[in-house]
Amino acid sequence: MNTQKIKYCSLFALLFLSMSSCKKFLTVMPVGQTTIPVLFSDMDGIRAAIPGAYAKTYDYYSNHFYIYPELAGDLLNPDLSLINEGQINIYNFASIPDQEAAPSAKIWSDILAALANVNNALFYIPSLKEKFPANRNELDIYKAELLFLRALGHFDLCRAYAQPYTYTAGATHLGVPILSQTPSPDDNVSRQSVGKVYEFILNDLKEAERIYNSTPAWRTAKQRPYFVSKDAVQALLSRVYLYMEDWDQVIYYAGEVIKKLPLAQSDAYTDMFFNLAGSETETIFRLNGEDKGSGIFSFYNFRVSEATLGYPSGTPANKLLDSYEDDDDIRKANLILKIDVGSGFYFVTRKFDAVQMSTDKQHVNPLTLRASEMYLNRAEAYIGKKQPAQAAVDIKTIQARAIETASSNITLPESDLDAMTEIVYQERVRELALEGHRLFDIARRKQDLVRDMTTTSTVQKLTYPSDYFILPIPQRELDANPNMKPNPTVNN
Repeated sequence: MNTQKIKYCSLFALLFLSMSSCKKFLTVMPVGQTTIPVLFSDMDGIRAAIPGAYAKTYDYYSNHFYIYPELAGDLLNPDLSLINEGQINIYNFASIPDQEAAPSAKIWSDILAALANVNNALFYIPSLKEKFPANRNELDIYKAELLFLRALGHFDLCRAYAQPYTYTAGATHLGVPILSQTPSPDDNVSRQSVGKVYEFILNDLKEAERIYNSTPAWRTAKQRPYFVSKDAVQALLSRVYLYMEDWDQVIYYAGEVIKKLPLAQSDAYTDMFFNLAGSETETIFRLNGEDKGSGIFSFYNFRVSEATLGYPSGTPANKLLDSYEDDDDIRKANLILKIDVGSGFYFVTRKFDAVQMSTDKQHVNPLTLRASEMYLNRAEAYIGKKQPAQAAVDIKTIQARAIETASSNITLPESDLDAMTEIVYQERVRELALEGHRLFDIARRKQDLVRDMTTTSTVQKLTYPSDYFILPIPQRELDANPNMKPNPTVNN
């Protein structure tokens, strides 16, 4: 294969081709009878593009990206006979750079495809505002939503393919390309430092926040959890600053969201996972999977039929099961199911056990941001500031909801920084398990990865720092772009 042909398989060609890969994006006109400039020549075009941008983000969240940090973490014990070679390689930290269909390569291409849709829409918003001044507010909200999705895409790409922000002083180590616009096939972009990538992410989020501060929001209450909002922007800022260990900013942004969104209680909490038509009490942002396939559902699904339960690809490891100290904890009692099989038994997660939407369809709406995380972010920030008593307040709120009691009934070692640090870390495991956080949490805290002794992986322990905490850059990208640098060890 010559260099030019290789290039058309690279990042840049993928960015252009992604526009035609989203059916909803092009439903406003017959496929093949429009071009991007024509599509964005009126308000109908941008209105069609926005669902397309969300759909492409769903594509990577509903599949490999959401599963990767859990499969490479320490809270799962998958059945190797039920997962594919690429997933086994993720589990064993042995991803092969030239396997284009493997999760390690698909995460790269799927996120870049999502960024293409976002950047193409962002490019045309200024001209649309000039052409349709009566729609400026609407277009400003679209811009804010797109800026959030672009920030999220860069953040996720950086988490998967670059070491954590604090890996080097000043985050000078290698990050990912910064894509402020869709590059042409001849643009050989380079990876920027993690510090510069995070600066870009923060700039997009701060601009989105400014727009929401000055522009009336018009999304309906029903739409709210499925579209970006000011709450979503501030929640993501809280998470980004957590990775940066900028504790004061974490506390500020988590606090801003906590003021407005209550924790879901009792049935409303489990409805967040089971009832996709629920009230979404504490959901800040999730992606809509209706009428779409989902790798998450396939990976965790244990329902062969209404009457028959089977063994899923991914089951909770003992490390997760043993983390719950109270059998009545709603997260254990309601979200983990014990299945008896003859003289034995096994456990499955019900976090992706959504209600049947029809007689033959079931889907997953991946949770991206929710209020519980804001309490956990803020608690960890207080630990970073050596204020364990303040951290205890937030942890008590989460624990009280979990065992359905008052916070005043919970006693914690509030003056013991070391003890509270461990409690904060463990509470994050209990609350956010299998929601796409675990490996990233271990790496950003500079901890060792330690799996159960009964793990089915060839790797029981991974000592920090390690080159294996990140994925290899796909080989096709390295072949096509001389400016694209590989990751050490994993690309060898």
